[in-house]
Amino acid sequence: MGFLIWLESTGYADWVASSIYGFPIMITLHAIGLASIVGIVFALDLRLLGLYRTIPCASLTKFLVIAWCGIVLNIFSGLSIFTTQASYYVTSVPFLLKIAFIIIGCVNLAYTQKILKQNSANWDAAGAVPMTGLVLASSSLLFWTLAVITGRLIAYL
Repeated sequence: MGFLIWLESTGYADWVASSIYGFPIMITLHAIGLASIVGIVFALDLRLLGLYRTIPCASLTKFLVIAWCGIVLNIFSGLSIFTTQASYYVTSVPFLLKIAFIIIGCVNLAYTQKILKQNSANWDAAGAVPMTGLVLASSSLLFWTLAVITGRLIAYL
C-alpha cells in the first residue's frame, strides 16, 4: 500500500489530478483509445458472426493495428488516471473486473488475429466462418462490452 500512496503523491499524479489540462487530456485520450478498440473489434466480430458478408474477413485484419494502438493509448492514459487514486482503484471491484475483462479481451483479440491470419482467406472462399470464429467473435463482444460497462461503473460504485 505504501507504493500506491507514493504513486498518488508524485508530481505526475498531481498534474493529472489537479491541473486544468491533465485529467481532461487523459480522459480524452482514454475515450479515443476505447473508441478505436471497441469500434474496430466490434466491426470485425460482427463480420465474423455473419453481418457485412461482402467485406472479406482478411481485409478487416489490417485494421487491427489501429485497435492495438488504441490499447497502447489506453494503457498510457489509464495508468495516468490510475496514479491519481491508486489506493482506491486497487480496492474497487468494478475496476478490478474491468482490468480482468480487458486482459481476457486482449488475449482473445491476439488469438483471433492469429487465427484470421492463418484461415481468413479460406473462410472468405468458403463463404462461412467456422465455429471457432463464431465463438471467438461472440466471446469478444461479451468481454469488451463487460469491460466498458464495468469501466463506467467505477464512477458510480
